[in-house]
Amino acid sequence: MLSSRLGNLSLWLPAAPLKKQCDEAIRMINDIAERFDRKLVVTIVGPCGAGKSTLLNALAGVDDLSRVGHQRPTTANVIIFSGQYQDAEPLIEKFGTESVDVKSSPAAALLEHVLLIDTPDTDSTAYRKHSPLVRNAIAQSDMLICVFDSENPKRRDHADFLAPFVQRFNGESLVGVINKCDRQDEQELKEHILPDFFEYLQTAWHGHVDRMLCISARRHLLDPQWDQTAGPKHDFDQFEDLQQLIFDSINRAEYVVDRRLENSTTLRNFVYQEVRQEISSHKPSLVKAAGQIKEAEKASLLDAVSAMRNDDSRQLVGVNLMVYQKLSQRWVGPMGWMIAIWARLLILGSGLAALFRFGRPVSQIMGMISAWRRFKDSKAAVDDMTRHERVDTGLRTYRLSTMRNWPDIAESLVNGGFELSVRRFEDMLSVGDALNAKLTATWSDSLEQEIERISRKLSGFLLQILFNIPAFGILGYTGWLTLQRFFEGSYLSGNFFLHALWSIGIVMVLSFFILQICIRLAGSTERITGRALDAMKHQVEAFDGMPATPVLEQLESVRNLDAIVTSASNAHR
Repeated sequence: MLSSRLGNLSLWLPAAPLKKQCDEAIRMINDIAERFDRKLVVTIVGPCGAGKSTLLNALAGVDDLSRVGHQRPTTANVIIFSGQYQDAEPLIEKFGTESVDVKSSPAAALLEHVLLIDTPDTDSTAYRKHSPLVRNAIAQSDMLICVFDSENPKRRDHADFLAPFVQRFNGESLVGVINKCDRQDEQELKEHILPDFFEYLQTAWHGHVDRMLCISARRHLLDPQWDQTAGPKHDFDQFEDLQQLIFDSINRAEYVVDRRLENSTTLRNFVYQEVRQEISSHKPSLVKAAGQIKEAEKASLLDAVSAMRNDDSRQLVGVNLMVYQKLSQRWVGPMGWMIAIWARLLILGSGLAALFRFGRPVSQIMGMISAWRRFKDSKAAVDDMTRHERVDTGLRTYRLSTMRNWPDIAESLVNGGFELSVRRFEDMLSVGDALNAKLTATWSDSLEQEIERISRKLSGFLLQILFNIPAFGILGYTGWLTLQRFFEGSYLSGNFFLHALWSIGIVMVLSFFILQICIRLAGSTERITGRALDAMKHQVEAFDGMPATPVLEQLESVRNLDAIVTSASNAHR
C-alpha cells in the first residue's frame, strides 16, 4: 500500500527513494516469508584458503563432508549439509540441481532445525562463474558466517570482495570468523588483531557484523593431521562459542519463527520510520502550502464571483427568457398564451442575434430551430449567454487571482520537497474542465433557484385571476351576445366579430403590458442575477476545496502518509 502511494507522488522528490526502500523491504519480506516452510540456513563464505570447508566439517563432525585441499577453487558447487535430503529440496529449487551437492551424515542429528551451506571461494580464478551462486546462497541465508585467515585478516581485497555480498544479506545474524587463530600470538590476537579487525569490518560493512570470533577449525576435526613441526601455539579458541550460537541459540524450532517474524517486523518498521522522518522534516512547509492554497482558492473564487457580478454581457434576454419559460409553465388562460408566445419570440430573437456573433452559423441556426421546436428544452439556446459567458469571466478572474498568489505557494511546496516544476503555474494548477464544471453548476443552481422563486411569486392564484378577468370578461360578453342572437335567429354582422376580436386583443396586450411591468419590478434581471450571485457567494465560501489538480492531490497524499503509516503500524501491532 505504501509503495503504491509513493509511486503516485511524481512531484514529491523524497517519494522515489522511499519507494525503492519499500520495494526492497517487500522483496526481503517475501524472501523471509518463503523461509517459514524450511529450516534455518547457515551459510559459510570467504576467500580462498580461509578454511571454509574445514569449518563446515568441524561443525558437522565429519572430516570429509566438504572437500579440503590446496587446489583452488576447492569447492566448485554449493554444498548443503542436512539431516534428510528432502530438507534441502527448497534450496535445490533455488540453485538448480546442477549447482548443488547435498550431503548427510549421522552427525546431522545435531542440526535438527538448521541447514549448513559451504560456498565456492569469492576470489578464486572461477570468480565470475561462482559469484551468482554465492550471491544466491547469501540471499537465502538466515545466518552468515564470513571466514578470514588470521595470518592476513586485513587484506582489503578480501573485505572488498565480500562487501557487495554482505549487502544482499537480510537474515538474522552475521558473524565474522578469524580462522587459524592458533597460528598467531595469543596476546597479539586478543589485544590487536581481533578488536582492530572487528572495527575495520564494522566500518567497511556499515555495522552489519554482530559477532567477531577467533577459532581454529582444524583443531576440531576428528583427525586434524597437524604438521609435526607446526602445532598450535596456544589454546585460545572461540569455536565452542560459535557452536553454541548455532546449535543452542539458533537450532530451536521456536527460534525459526520468532526470528523471522522479528526480522520482518523490523524491516517494515524501518520503512515506516523513514517515511515518518521524511514527512516530519518537510511538515511545516507542507502545512503552510496547504493553508496558502486554501486561502488563495477562496480569495480567487470570491474574486471570480465579483467579476461575474460586474459582467452584464447579453444577460438581459437570457434571464428574461428563463423567467418567461417558468411563467409559461405556471400560467393558464389568455395571459398564459401571451407569456408562451412572448417566450418563443425571445428564443427566435436570441437565435437571430447569434447569427451575427462569431462561431458556426449552421450550428447556431440548427440550435435556434431545435429550441423553437422543443420549447421545454430551450434552456440550451440561451445557456451560452446566461451561464457560460459569466463563468468564462469568472474563470479568467480566478486564474489571474491565483497566479498572483502562486509564487509564494510554489516556494512553500519546494521547501516541502516538491520539485521545481511546481513553480510553473500553467502546468501545476490549470483551470480546466473540472473548475469550469463546478463554477457552471454553482452558477446554474443559484440562478435557477432564484428564477424558480420569482416565478412562484409571480404566478399566484389571485394574480392570475386579476390579469385574466378583462380578457375573460370580453370573451364571455361576446359569446353571450353571439349565442343569444343565434337562438333568436338574428345573426350578428362580421363587423361585430372584428371589433370584438380587436377588443379582446387590445385588452390582452394591455393586460400583458401591465404584467410585464409587474415582472420587471418584482423580478428584474439585475435583481435576479444579484440574488443568484449572493447565493453563489455563500456556496463558494462553504466550498471544502476546488476540483483536484495533480499538485493538490499529491500535496494531500503526502500530508496523509504519516497518518496512514501510523494507522497501519498500530493495526499490525
